[in-house]
Amino acid sequence: MKKLSFRLMALMAAMMMTLTSSAKTQDWGGRVIDENGEPMPYVNVVLLSLPDSAFVQGAMTNEQGVFKIVTDVNEGLFKVTSVGYQTLYMKAGQDLTIQMKEDNQLLKEVVVKGQLPKTHVKGDAMRTTVAGTILEKAGTVSDALAKIPSLEAERDGAVKVLGRGDAEVYINGRKVQDISELSRLRSDQVLHVDVVQNPGARYAASTKAVVRITLKKAQGEGISFRDNAGGMYQYGHTFTNNLDVNYRTGGLDVTASFWAGRYGHSKSLQEDDMYYLVPNGQGKDAVTGYTKQETKQIWKGLSPQIQLNYMFNENHGLGAFYKYDYHPSGSLTSDFNTDEYQNGAFMERSESKICQDDKFKKHIFNAYYNGKLGNLGIDLNIDGLFDDTETPGNTIELATSPAGEKTQRTINSNTKSGNNFWASKLIFSYPLFKGNLSIGGEYSYNHRTDAYSFAASEAVPVTATDTEINEKSEAAFIEYGHQFGKLFAQVGLRYEHLKNDYYNYGKRMDDESRDYGDWFPTATLSAPIGKVQLALSYRRDIKRPAYSSLTSSTIYLNRYAYQSGNPYLRPTYTHSLELNVNYKWMGMSMNYSRIKDLETMSSEPFPGADDPLVCLVRPINTEEDFNQLSFNPYASPVIGCWHPTWYVYVQFQDYKAPRADGSTITLNHPYCQVGWNNTITLPKGWRINAGLSYVPKGDASNFRIHKQQFRSNLGVQRDFNLRRLGTLTADVRCNDIFNTDKTNATLFGQRELTVRNPARRTFMLDLTWKFNEANSKYRGKGAGEKQKARM
Repeated sequence: MKKLSFRLMALMAAMMMTLTSSAKTQDWGGRVIDENGEPMPYVNVVLLSLPDSAFVQGAMTNEQGVFKIVTDVNEGLFKVTSVGYQTLYMKAGQDLTIQMKEDNQLLKEVVVKGQLPKTHVKGDAMRTTVAGTILEKAGTVSDALAKIPSLEAERDGAVKVLGRGDAEVYINGRKVQDISELSRLRSDQVLHVDVVQNPGARYAASTKAVVRITLKKAQGEGISFRDNAGGMYQYGHTFTNNLDVNYRTGGLDVTASFWAGRYGHSKSLQEDDMYYLVPNGQGKDAVTGYTKQETKQIWKGLSPQIQLNYMFNENHGLGAFYKYDYHPSGSLTSDFNTDEYQNGAFMERSESKICQDDKFKKHIFNAYYNGKLGNLGIDLNIDGLFDDTETPGNTIELATSPAGEKTQRTINSNTKSGNNFWASKLIFSYPLFKGNLSIGGEYSYNHRTDAYSFAASEAVPVTATDTEINEKSEAAFIEYGHQFGKLFAQVGLRYEHLKNDYYNYGKRMDDESRDYGDWFPTATLSAPIGKVQLALSYRRDIKRPAYSSLTSSTIYLNRYAYQSGNPYLRPTYTHSLELNVNYKWMGMSMNYSRIKDLETMSSEPFPGADDPLVCLVRPINTEEDFNQLSFNPYASPVIGCWHPTWYVYVQFQDYKAPRADGSTITLNHPYCQVGWNNTITLPKGWRINAGLSYVPKGDASNFRIHKQQFRSNLGVQRDFNLRRLGTLTADVRCNDIFNTDKTNATLFGQRELTVRNPARRTFMLDLTWKFNEANSKYRGKGAGEKQKARM
């Protein structure tokens, strides 16, 4: 590790020595207004050199219509363009006021032909334009992502790509470590979003999909502010506030943020029926456990962060990012009540009251260098992540027999976990044979600790553990892309090696330790055929178990149920073939996957327990490989002030699962999801948002959905111009208006678990104030991302 750090420092020093002093620069800029004198945002301004009119640099106006271009060119010509307006050419200068004129003929053509497509094929991705479209008014970045075809996104929840699963999210090249960051950024800061459903070799083999978010290029210098206050109400209340302060001058860009909040709006209500058969010497007894659980969690947190970026010139830039997450207090209370029946006869009632406290702190660090030495591109990232979590808990269980006899059991427990993680990633790129060659490597190291201790009023089949994982991961890749006329082709190959040493109370556990390596090929083809855009991609990937799934700790739920990890879990491997078709404002994604060793949850008899009714809930791997085939057509036209989006997602599979009676069931009923999102723009800054989604019965992995789900959302937004004080946006919405987003599904296994969740509408309010706003220029991309995600 010391040798690696020394080499990275030497490499960084060598890069710094290559930085050349920049020539004397010239600041060009001004303000663009319409015929009524109102500022025009998102106007494209291009600086052309004289006398050859060659492209020098481009910019886009901000919400106040202001733009700025810093260059060493001392004389030039501005080309100013915006859809619906005449193109203007004028001599470049400072503090200009540029008034645009409407192009009546072009406006007529736009009405006839509609807007340019928001989503189109771009290299290895499906790119959706946000700036200048209705998506920039969605609210948070999470809200905007939820309206993009093939994406699912919830506030403070993971971003999923339909048919592929959880996606890695990058903002201006920096990996998002805390997904709640997407609800702190606003959609009007986004330029475009790239959805990569089969990522190339430069991404870790465990990356299922990638969402790359590019923010608008900031204009102007000085200090700017943005503050967002939000509230939610469901069963209780949540309140959050995020303040961003940005300072820009020359090549320096510094952004400081402070987030603080209290979460307590949600409550988990669940009813479970567990059915299984127990041998009795002559046959089998049918046992059913009926459980009702009500869980409430409240926590408070704060999160300061700072990021710094310095651009020496167009070819050299570096920066650093630091974030601190701290949850000083958190509480979880749960009522967990179970009635046990054997062959229809009542056996016992268990009433458990569970209380847990939670303390959490995490440090995240990233430093990067982006540069070019001649034609050689260099991208270096160094990352660190350090966290500690402590969760003391108490369970008091009261058991009542059919005769009314009562017995009480008390369990006091404490769980501690921590990570000490470092990673580095270096990528070289070079133009070769009219294409682009990329070569890179990645290294990460993590020291993971998990300790579980308990004290019980009577003997229980639980053991204390003190585990330690030392994990090293190395990866190398090569990737080449070339444009053959209209056809873009890219191929890549990645090798990953992982060594995992597993210890319990200081003793190395050979069976649980891992040492394996693998090759992962990728390929992409994309080309237009007439007005139809096509992209075909292939990828072999891996999903390694999360550290929490590998723990050997066993947690007491009640006298009939325990939960643990599984240190013998194997990685999941997938072969994925993806086809994307896009035509104007409509398109379709099709995916075929072959999946091996899928990780799933299982309920099974507790190993070694005297009572056969006691079960253990833990993750296991599926015994058989299975296939998945999915289709996702969508349409997003613009009809006057109405912006609808329709989509359908259908998935077929042949998943085989065991049943309680020892037989095997094939879960091959199609899973379907239908959605309809709408935004209506009204005069004076008003907007109405409405959405519907519907999920009928079907199968997904080892779940069978028994009842249809329906969800309806409604929201109203209003923009207020505060003139010199900036702008204020108010956003009020109600999700699941009719309380119909309910769950009723069965998880198959040796013990079959049927789960039912009720629904309750949620109210939300967001207020966002922006003053002299600018966006950060941070360009760090992060290293060891999938290893960090496993924490």
